[in-house]
Amino acid sequence: MIDISVTSDVGLLRDVILAPHKAFTLEELILEAEADGARGDEALLGELMARYSIEAPDPAVAAGQHAQLVRVLEEHDVTVRWADPVDCVVQLYPRDMGFAIDDVFFLARPATPTRRREQAELLSLQARMSKVRALDAGHIEGGDVLVTSSEVLVGVGDSTDEEGIEALRRGIAAAGLSREVVPMRFTHLGVVHLDVHFTLASPEVGLISPAAFDAESLDYLKGRFELIEVTPEEVRALAVNTVALGPDRLVIQAGHERLEGELRRRGITPVPVDFSEITRFPGGLHCATLPLIRE
Repeated sequence: MIDISVTSDVGLLRDVILAPHKAFTLEELILEAEADGARGDEALLGELMARYSIEAPDPAVAAGQHAQLVRVLEEHDVTVRWADPVDCVVQLYPRDMGFAIDDVFFLARPATPTRRREQAELLSLQARMSKVRALDAGHIEGGDVLVTSSEVLVGVGDSTDEEGIEALRRGIAAAGLSREVVPMRFTHLGVVHLDVHFTLASPEVGLISPAAFDAESLDYLKGRFELIEVTPEEVRALAVNTVALGPDRLVIQAGHERLEGELRRRGITPVPVDFSEITRFPGGLHCATLPLIRE
């Protein structure tokens, strides 16, 4: 049995799901979307192309970088569990398929057929989890969900809608959890997920791209956390997309010396991992990890 326990996204990481890295081409992604009957959103695609690198990674280099992340996790005494292989072109980002809040694992509700099929990667592990709840309406993905010590921040954008947030509120209440759900709203399309523009670096510190958030959401974050602002170039490189090993230790993409210095000044130890080949497609360290237990 896996006893789910995540009271904060910066608690000491003990147990995490990773998914296998696969080689893929952009042509395969397009064919998969067409086969699933997905209709292209030209405005959204344009925003994504403008804001991020959209390229298929070199499979050998990407696999090596993913293996480095596994080594870092295991060196920090984290139990790594593997998602089941499924028939999807890309399967590297289990964070979006579900999320743990306190002692409950919530299944995401992806909007696209491809991502709904991808969620089958959790089936064998899901059967071993202590508490699992499905949501009853809307769309929500785990990359839009961040758990703090007292609230749950949820991005409302390309992958998560208002109906999905309301379903999460109902699910939290039905599970007997005491959590405020706070929507985070964006200023533009192409955000991908909340964790591309805001993540926790410690209980009090966050990494943020301020331009992504509307005034109300930005004011909330400014009042709640000490914020380290990232540059547009760092956003494009997915430098915000980090994963905490604990309240004072953060896995960060290698090569961002400015951010490493900002973290050290706040008593947070950066643990650099080269993920630069994987982030040619818009997903990073946070996307690639799905925590089940944090102490």
